[in-house]
Amino acid sequence: MYGFMDESGAPGLANNTNDFLVASLVVFDNQESAKKSSESIGRLRTRLKLASDYEFHRSHNSKSTQAAFTQLLSGLNFKFITIAIKKNQRRDHASYNRLSKLLIREIASNYSKGKIFLDSNPILLASLKYHAKATKLRGVIFREMKSQKSDLIQMADYVVSLSSHKARGTVNAAENYRAIAKKQLIFLEVRAE
Repeated sequence: MYGFMDESGAPGLANNTNDFLVASLVVFDNQESAKKSSESIGRLRTRLKLASDYEFHRSHNSKSTQAAFTQLLSGLNFKFITIAIKKNQRRDHASYNRLSKLLIREIASNYSKGKIFLDSNPILLASLKYHAKATKLRGVIFREMKSQKSDLIQMADYVVSLSSHKARGTVNAAENYRAIAKKQLIFLEVRAE
């Protein structure tokens, strides 16, 4: 298994009534599937006449680029796991520690070996490694990678963004999420206790 992960939102208390901490892990069965997806993203850059180092980052991309990338996602061969923790204003239960624990539980339920690359976040990385070790998930290796250097981390950015909008129920969220809905392995939404 080859995985690429990104998160959306910040840990801590809610800033508004519909605030989430979300992480999505894009999963490929093998390195060849991952390579084909990366090549497809490269071809999209060429088709859209974007620079070869252009970063697909959903919150910074134009509406037309967002639409093209989202459409591309529907044709790629991957699955994903999303954990969405709804934050509240009374208790700090949306933490990287909790997010990591839930992610490791879902990863361990589905995979015993693999490599997972996540967008640069040393705190989340340390927490994932800690929980993987605590659950004896020794076959899964975690590494950081800068999103600017990885089409597949950029893909994870889009998946986590679409998942975050789905959790929050924003305008057009269901319509946009439809492009990846069939690829959903797990979508776990955790509400305040």
